[in-house]
Amino acid sequence: MKRILFVDDEPKLLEGLQRMLRPERRQWDMMFAAGGEEALAVMEKTPVDVVVTDMRMPGMDGASLLQAVNKRYPGVMRIVLSGHFNAESGLRAVPVAHQFLTKPCDPHKLKAAIERSSQAEGEPPDEATCRLIGAIGALPSPPRTCRLLNEALDDVESSSDQIAKIISQDVALTAKVLQLVNSAFFSLQREVTDTKTAVTFLGIDVLKQLVLSAEILKTFRPVRPIMGFSLDDFDQHSQRAAKIANRLPAVGPVADLAATAALLHDTGKLVLATRLPVQFEKALLKSIRERKPLHVCETEVFGTTHAAIGAYLLNLWGLPRPAVDAIAHHHKPQIGETPPDGLDLRALVHIADGLAHESSGASAGAGGAGIGQAGIDMDYVTALGLADRMDEWRVMSREII
Repeated sequence: MKRILFVDDEPKLLEGLQRMLRPERRQWDMMFAAGGEEALAVMEKTPVDVVVTDMRMPGMDGASLLQAVNKRYPGVMRIVLSGHFNAESGLRAVPVAHQFLTKPCDPHKLKAAIERSSQAEGEPPDEATCRLIGAIGALPSPPRTCRLLNEALDDVESSSDQIAKIISQDVALTAKVLQLVNSAFFSLQREVTDTKTAVTFLGIDVLKQLVLSAEILKTFRPVRPIMGFSLDDFDQHSQRAAKIANRLPAVGPVADLAATAALLHDTGKLVLATRLPVQFEKALLKSIRERKPLHVCETEVFGTTHAAIGAYLLNLWGLPRPAVDAIAHHHKPQIGETPPDGLDLRALVHIADGLAHESSGASAGAGGAGIGQAGIDMDYVTALGLADRMDEWRVMSREII
């Protein structure tokens, strides 16, 4: 059974949670603590899978508790459930909280958030990888991107469009900004899927605090160079895939999510490069040497793929499920029982990724075209009835700068 620890300094609220979640007692082993110090004492004695905490508590507040949990027990999922959000405590919690919920909370919504901690799209990573992912509060951001963003934020004449453009060029910042704006911290009535709208909702002041936060700004660099991997080439490929996805024909919600899902599709590579550099390099070199797709070699080396790892993390952060699903399946986007009518999100991301590899001149394994890339699954494209469009789309992708 999954062990859930609920933390709140108000006994009546803990009693209310206990009554509300009584139907889940056969699935969850639920524990309750009356504050941050008591919660840590419980965790010293009993392993916990998920911590759900209030923010404003005497002594150790929710942000401080989650910081301590992240440091001591990095594999634990961390959820804020609070009716009190303010800029200071909220922004301290952003780097260490996976999801934010507001009181009063619908039990179905709370259950869905907790269950996300163990439900990755695609093939779930093993337990060790899940713990590794749970420890991550922020993904790597190239120093140049952070510098440009800081300069823009310090310039009173900078517009939201200019700032959104800088953010959208960076995989890590895009993921974190979308995570924050879609959290209960801002209590929006609709889902935000693009950086321009996110920047408008967040505002310059919040963005500046977010960027200056040590956890967000911290650049995760490999402890040593990784043969076959370049962060610059990685970013170029991600941006190219996003631009291609934006030009492929799609309508409605699919079109709204296409560029974001394509930009974030290789997020798992950043996780591997920063947290498992030795194993990642081994998989990269094996891919080049044996002329196998990288995701096949990743499975052989550490039992999972960068697609599964990235999808798991972004799912944990609460990004839209369709985007998570497309990221998880961007190597092998199998058609379901009901084939989509043309380009669904899985097809968009798969084709955009493949076209970006084909049309770039980067070296193999570094995020560009060449040995080690899975390429476009033409059987899949043919089954969708889109094979006759590929030449047109290849011309389009080569024209993108």
